[in-house]
Amino acid sequence: MFDSVDQQILRILREQGRASHARIAKAVGLSAPAVGERIRKLEQAGVITGYRAVLSPEALGLGICAFVSIAPQPRNPGANLVETLSTLPEIEELHAVAGPYGYIAKVRVTTPEALDAFLDRLWVLDGVERTETTMVLRTSVERPMYLPFNDEAPSA
Repeated sequence: MFDSVDQQILRILREQGRASHARIAKAVGLSAPAVGERIRKLEQAGVITGYRAVLSPEALGLGICAFVSIAPQPRNPGANLVETLSTLPEIEELHAVAGPYGYIAKVRVTTPEALDAFLDRLWVLDGVERTETTMVLRTSVERPMYLPFNDEAPSA
């Protein structure tokens, strides 16, 4: 699917999204225009979906992280709930999941009191049946997604 050069380019961009084509070219042994063309093709194929800065939640005052499991009300369209939840700025990620809860949201707020206020707003939303919150005490591992290439794939 991806040749070794594409794999190297993706590794570099995963770690340093602002790396110049010239720097990447030097690392992979191609010209900068050739690297630019490969990156353009990876973008067009939907492999690279964007570039962004990785921000420190703590430096921004968002020191509280929690995972909130959300059970939707029965016979209430989930799409409506997802649309509503998507408008809440505290929700960093929202995943549809299997199990007793239909969704899990990763939430970041400034204080425990702000988390409490967020949960108060969440509980009264149309479409929310119940929630369960797990507050993060410490994050031990947080990294970019692994690339499913032979040298990064989990060992069996």
